[in-house]
Amino acid sequence: MLPDSDYKKLTAPESIALVGVTSRTGRGSNSPLEVLIKRGYQGRIYPVNPKGGEILGHRVYPSLSDVPEVPDLAVICAPRDAVVELFGQCADKGVKIVIITAQGFFDGDEEGILMQQELLNLAAKNSIRILGPNTLGIVNNYYNFCTSFIDYINPIKPIGITCQTGTFYVGASQLCTGTGILVDSGNTTDISVSDVIGHLARDPRLKVIDIHLESLHDGIKFMEAAKDAVPLKPVIIYKTGSSPAGSLAASSHTGSLSGDDRVFAAAFQQCGLLRVADIEEMADLNKAFCTFSGIRGNRIGIISISGGAGVMAVDACVRFGLEIADPTRATLEQLSPLFPKWAHCDNPMDIWPVAIFHGYQNCLRRFLEAYLQDPQIDAVICMTGSFLTTDEDFLDVTDLIREIAGKYPDKPVVVSSCGNNYPYYEEELEKDNTVVYYFSLERAARALAALYKYHHLIKNKKDWSAALSLHPGQREAAVRLLAGKTGNLSQADALTLLKAYGIPVARWGRAKNIDEAAALAAGIGYPVTMKILSPDIIHKTDVGGVRLNIENTRQLEKAFAAMHTEIEHKQPGARLDGVIIQEYLPEGIELLLGCKRDPAFGPVLVFGAGGVFTEILNDVSLRIPPLSREEIKAMIEETRVSKILAGARGTKAVDMELLINCLVNLSELMLANPAITEMDLNPLIANRDRVAALDARVILG
Repeated sequence: MLPDSDYKKLTAPESIALVGVTSRTGRGSNSPLEVLIKRGYQGRIYPVNPKGGEILGHRVYPSLSDVPEVPDLAVICAPRDAVVELFGQCADKGVKIVIITAQGFFDGDEEGILMQQELLNLAAKNSIRILGPNTLGIVNNYYNFCTSFIDYINPIKPIGITCQTGTFYVGASQLCTGTGILVDSGNTTDISVSDVIGHLARDPRLKVIDIHLESLHDGIKFMEAAKDAVPLKPVIIYKTGSSPAGSLAASSHTGSLSGDDRVFAAAFQQCGLLRVADIEEMADLNKAFCTFSGIRGNRIGIISISGGAGVMAVDACVRFGLEIADPTRATLEQLSPLFPKWAHCDNPMDIWPVAIFHGYQNCLRRFLEAYLQDPQIDAVICMTGSFLTTDEDFLDVTDLIREIAGKYPDKPVVVSSCGNNYPYYEEELEKDNTVVYYFSLERAARALAALYKYHHLIKNKKDWSAALSLHPGQREAAVRLLAGKTGNLSQADALTLLKAYGIPVARWGRAKNIDEAAALAAGIGYPVTMKILSPDIIHKTDVGGVRLNIENTRQLEKAFAAMHTEIEHKQPGARLDGVIIQEYLPEGIELLLGCKRDPAFGPVLVFGAGGVFTEILNDVSLRIPPLSREEIKAMIEETRVSKILAGARGTKAVDMELLINCLVNLSELMLANPAITEMDLNPLIANRDRVAALDARVILG
């Protein structure tokens, strides 16, 4: 996190130098000086332009060295080719915070990359923090401060935004419903999301934080900053670049399963971030968090002018994990007499049959009051009409809804409507910050679900992170096994490594020929499994390199000969280093345990259904270690295979503590040995009283 003094100079400077500012004014001038003046910034402004003179009543200084003080902040608003020279002026002047707006550095050509490296070297030498390049900089609506050269609509909302694109800067009113403070990190050369979200979280004027993220250089730093912020404010994140084209590609199971976006998703979940799929969802959640301070639970009351719309609302609530409330007997007894005999009084409440006899506005008032008074209802979705009509009873009900909702600030009321007058309803319902309007019932339910998730599942969640705790012997064993090796570790070394780290392995031995294989099988005890050892064969099953359930010596001899013949046919020229003889474990659930080193987050742990159909089943969960036993247990429970492990359909449950031990030890193995880039244990067999790895693949980088 940025030091407090640096953050203040960045977002609320008492003085600012606009270095390289244009001398043009008026329409089309793209002058940040004009924008600052129009916004009402009260700090000291120092325009710097070699021409000198005066712009809009402000003296212009030919060089930053001529400015009478060291400004808190310098904004270099000149083309790329002038930036390095002007940055040198900032360094000579002693400026410690610099915003660079120009494009074409790391995001440009080779020359731009070299220029940006030169900027970084100068910054390091002079202890300068950089925001950008390729950024519009800062918005602080509480300070009338804005570094953009573009003037735009900028409504004040209690929302802190940090982004990596100017789209959010100029489009905050559309994308986020407004902003209080915004930091556009641009290329994120230096100052990043991780540096500012802690400050946004501690700002009492803000109610929610929005993050737009394209990429990360230091995932662990980001996770630490996010975990620090989340207990203080809900943090909504919109990650772009999440399509399959951006995912990692690798040859092993773990590599293909832990693509970029899955790793980000795991990190966001561990930190308690509320990830949104699109900007519409971000705006919807912002409205909810800016309006409602909390929600008591997830039991939803539904009031509708249509039975069909009530069913739609139920489906939407269930889809997003909300419960349909059971009104108290007192509520039902109060409302039932209003209904005709043929109509049902239940949640969802279709009040249309009642409105026909008793008047819509009267019914809406009575039902909404009753629901908000009911202790078994935590929030209300109200579906009303917003159609243009001459019927006095169905004219504008926005005042009525706001009036009643305002009496119960601890119970969120969200409204959806049908009818082409909905823009008016949205504006009127939201004007005093008591009710939120959504165009669809799905969006209404999604927003309430996010409120519940943050306030009940995230905000006060115990931090389950754990520290690395290794035994000296484990590290020494790994150093001996891995010393001087690269590429694929042999199966024999991989299994030995697992055992050293306390990961159970099915009894095995290595044989160079059939005689050694027969002796090993006799010692282990039949039935056994035989697997080929080869640095050239990744998926042994595909080339016939695995033989299962060998029950005696005669079968072993035949299998040995047949295996070598099939491999010679399917992968001629493969180097063969003998075979592994391993005890055959026919009973148990096949699992995948894996770990891959991600460029941003480091080791990423993978758990899920294993065996030859791993990719087809695609039943995995991911976490970023170090992890506590509680977090690993939660990781396991996310998968569908966990229901089988728990003893589905009368089967015997697996000993979960043994399985958790394996995942703890595997994550510590990866954390302690940076030479390992990827690992697969597939399959690991789990049953009631034992877990054992049958196969392991370790890739060294």
